[in-house]
Amino acid sequence: MFDERDRFAQADRHVSVLKERIIRQRAVLVRAQQKGHATEAAESLLRTLEESLRGFEKHRQVIFDRLEAKQRSLPSDGAPATHPSSSKM
Repeated sequence: MFDERDRFAQADRHVSVLKERIIRQRAVLVRAQQKGHATEAAESLLRTLEESLRGFEKHRQVIFDRLEAKQRSLPSDGAPATHPSSSKM
């Protein structure tokens, strides 16, 4: 089962992979332009990759924000907070 830290790590890997693919796609686009080839498909793919990257970055930020909120809700000793009424059973 994934926890939020695992989800964040996975989202971070997806962002890294997409950034690498965008770099490679830009190189493909430049080569196509230099050789006088049609670039519509390469440009479309680049736009799609960039849109996907923005989506993954937003998703990663949502996870990060949840992790921060969870961290702020913990007592200073790092132990999970307990409800006062649950300690007297």
